[in-house]
Amino acid sequence: MVRVESDERPERPLELVVLSTWGERLRGLLGTGPDARAVMLLRCPSVHTFGMTYPIDVALVGELGEVLLVRREVPPREVVSHPEACCAIERPASGGPWPEEGEHLWVSALSVGTSVL
Repeated sequence: MVRVESDERPERPLELVVLSTWGERLRGLLGTGPDARAVMLLRCPSVHTFGMTYPIDVALVGELGEVLLVRREVPPREVVSHPEACCAIERPASGGPWPEEGEHLWVSALSVGTSVL
């Protein structure tokens, strides 16, 4: 689990489950429901929603923490990509706070353990 904050919006940190292996990244939120936790996919410049049964919110982030691309309510059978992204953040689509393009994110806390989506 990682806690990510933004200097532009310090009042709304994100709690994310980190997915780092190839298999975890490929699966992402696949097989979960609309109440799944938000995830961060490491070494991931794109995400797909093939096989998803609900829309997701996506933020693609560069190596310095800059939010490069944000797409809300991405429907099933879509691809979201950015050539300079090094990680992706995704969650079930929600009207709640979400990173915005141009924001800079940083990790404020990290906990290690098993994660359950």
